Amino acid sequence: MSATLIIINHDGCQLLKGSAPAALAAAEQAGGCHVVVADDGSTDDSILYLATTHPEVEVLALPHRGFGATCNAAVAAAQTEAVVLLNNDVVVSPGFLPPLLDDLAADDVFAVGCKFLNPDGSLTDALGNRTACRWHRGLLYLHHETDPDLLTRTCTQLYANGGGMAFQRSKWLALGGFDPLYRPLYWEDVDLGYRAWGRGWRVLYEPASVVFHEQGGTMKRAHAHTQIELMSAKNAVLFTWKNLLDPGLFRRTLAAQARWAADDVLISTPPARTRALLRALRQLPEAARGRAREQRERVLSDREIMAVSRGDG
Repeated sequence: MSATLIIINHDGCQLLKGSAPAALAAAEQAGGCHVVVADDGSTDDSILYLATTHPEVEVLALPHRGFGATCNAAVAAAQTEAVVLLNNDVVVSPGFLPPLLDDLAADDVFAVGCKFLNPDGSLTDALGNRTACRWHRGLLYLHHETDPDLLTRTCTQLYANGGGMAFQRSKWLALGGFDPLYRPLYWEDVDLGYRAWGRGWRVLYEPASVVFHEQGGTMKRAHAHTQIELMSAKNAVLFTWKNLLDPGLFRRTLAAQARWAADDVLISTPPARTRALLRALRQLPEAARGRAREQRERVLSDREIMAVSRGDG
């Protein structure tokens, strides 16, 4: 199966010196694959570096619009059904590609996620492996498995980490790709995986497809920790408003979120969760439109999604 490997880049010239050669080597080993760098309006030497050092890499130079929009534009331009999305701070192992593409060949599979290791090969605090979730106190809580004994077999998971995932392009386009609701970043991949499950498509975890990820290597250079925390918390709230369709769970979610605000009303500087709630309210109409689409197109319930994504259904 041929595939397009897309590396998303913004001012990441130094990171590309690790990720681009590794992606090229993996594409050559697999055969029939090529590498594209989708550049999100970089102002550093990223494009010059690629042109002079790796001219075989196709560069898609785009205006700076952020991670989600850059991913969507790059996938729309791809010429293959199989697409692999990579962050510029992800270095792939030489043989990571064939297992991904083998899993992706099944008609009912939307996406396959890689096994993420830290640069030193450890799993400590690694994100993106065998993801699962639970609803609690008004939010979807995500779990990323780090026990090596539980990361040895191909299995279902909630979503594939956007920093290292393969997917069927036609299904991505049918879903509408990464939702701009979550701008500027975070939760786009969770939302996409959840919506895919809702349409009856599977998301898999593939431990044979190993990549090395400098966690937050791109984001930490562009955003302060407090900004990242607030953006993620805001998008976690928007996710519930858009995707939680079960009437009982949704009522309990809204009640829990209302209690946050009540608990924090006397605090002069509200904690991140309440500031995130207030910011999310600005995007309520947009979230409501996304919710209406989910109500029209979903074939699995929230409870079914949580069960089948962790292998219980």
